[in-house]
Amino acid sequence: MQKENQANLALAFSVLGAIGTAGQGNSFLLTTVHHGFLAATIGGLADWFAVKAIFGRPLGISHRTDILRRNRTRIMDALVSFSSDDLLSRDNIMQVVEREQIGTLLMEYLEHRGGRERLVNAAVEILGHIASDVDSRHIARELTPYIVRALHDLPLEDSFVEFLSVLAEYPHAERIFNLLIRMGHRILQTQAFQELLRENIASIRTEYERDGMIRAFVLSFFDDETIASWFTTRADEILQTALDPENRRHIDGVEAFGAFISGISADSSLRDILYHYKIRLVQNIDLEAIIANFIDTRIQGNHPFWLPYVKELLNDKVDRFVHSAAWQSRADRWVKDLISAEIEKHHELVAVFVRDYLNQKSDDELIAFLERKIRTDLQMIRINGAVVGAIVGIGLSLLVTLAERMWGL
Repeated sequence: MQKENQANLALAFSVLGAIGTAGQGNSFLLTTVHHGFLAATIGGLADWFAVKAIFGRPLGISHRTDILRRNRTRIMDALVSFSSDDLLSRDNIMQVVEREQIGTLLMEYLEHRGGRERLVNAAVEILGHIASDVDSRHIARELTPYIVRALHDLPLEDSFVEFLSVLAEYPHAERIFNLLIRMGHRILQTQAFQELLRENIASIRTEYERDGMIRAFVLSFFDDETIASWFTTRADEILQTALDPENRRHIDGVEAFGAFISGISADSSLRDILYHYKIRLVQNIDLEAIIANFIDTRIQGNHPFWLPYVKELLNDKVDRFVHSAAWQSRADRWVKDLISAEIEKHHELVAVFVRDYLNQKSDDELIAFLERKIRTDLQMIRINGAVVGAIVGIGLSLLVTLAERMWGL
């Protein structure tokens, strides 16, 4: 049963009790009970009138009633002041915030509440939206002049000459020489080289035999296939011995290769050649199209190159945060300082919000709103008024009766 119904029932019971016990002056008990019911009725009616006077005009009486409507401005000021200066004051809010271990809460959320996945997915989604909104053509057009200027200023020719100087040094020169020898060995075995070799042998034979019959007679003992096989075998033997570090052919070959590379790097015209080649290359390359294509395919595409790196970075940072009490402590302090600074800057918004919310309501809406919030507690006042009135009425009746009998004595 609602409190208002209970209060009405208590008042009705008091009225009926007072009526039912009226005129029983010969009975001490009924007289005492009558005075209790009568006092309960008076107390209940008084409290009913007081409660009703807060929200309206009971029995049409306008004097000192309808308190909320007549005192709206003062009540609103009190509500706003209570909300901003007492209930949600800076100190009260920060006391609640300081009691929380925000760093530990963040760690629990990231490790055990699915926060890690949400954080990574949110970051990837945000970066994806940012990347998708990039105008690749505009960015490429803006970046191209800077890249061209950087390539012009980049001393690639000096770096290349230095690179050649390093290659001319013994360990590198020997490795490159061995690599070239192995490549030559593989080339000797290819069908294309063998066919080319036979074609050249045939051409040389024709040219050689043109000068005399004796030469033609001598060469008739060797066909092109035999000559090609002999040349291939001999060249292969030379290449194999050139791979032996102890063989003189290998030592001379490495020295010759190193000297060749050194000679190229020491050529004064090499830098100019490389510089002009770099300039022509930069001018002929459509850098704007290359940059735009890179943005379209590698940054904005379905599988952007940055995606795995971002996920790895975020997961690594989350792991470090989860396993570091120092990081959690710093995060806790940072969040609390941030909250404190924001509250300090915007605390007046609490009063503004409460006042705006109350101003949006008409007098009737505001009264109905407040009545819903405190109606139950006010009905308890009516119930307590009836109960206390009954007790006081019975007590006073007993005291009067006792005083009369003592006076009569």
